[in-house]
Amino acid sequence: MAADQPSPWTGALAGYAASHAMDVATGWVYDRQSEASRRRAGEIAPGGTLVQLGKQLGRAAGRDLDGATAGRVATAVHRTLGVGYGVLAAALVRRGVRPLAAGPLVGAGAFLLVDEGTALPAMTAYPLVSHLRGVVGHATVGVVIGVLLRLTARP
Repeated sequence: MAADQPSPWTGALAGYAASHAMDVATGWVYDRQSEASRRRAGEIAPGGTLVQLGKQLGRAAGRDLDGATAGRVATAVHRTLGVGYGVLAAALVRRGVRPLAAGPLVGAGAFLLVDEGTALPAMTAYPLVSHLRGVVGHATVGVVIGVLLRLTARP
């Protein structure tokens, strides 16, 4: 690996940091949503999509998780996905893709596969602003990963 190429560890750290930045960005959008759109999203996914993910994973493991435990499980999965996105972006950079293109490319792919791909059955039921929140969140992940990979590149 050339000296200016990011290691998988660098990508992992960038992805982890980006997943935290995503939480801030999506929280900012959520705080600006109308009460009606928040209520509708809550009807579709009580406790939020992360809690629902945690409950689904618990059921797959034969356990009925309460909301708090499901939230912790889902947060761990969310951080792990962020790490994976960073590693993937670092691999793209090692293959010649510029960091500021690799990060957003991975963020866009994550949005399409994870956010929209897993929500296909309920896609039209969610308020449009919920989809916008996903766009903002994954764009944040991509840009933060790209910027961090660019900043950590050694000349």
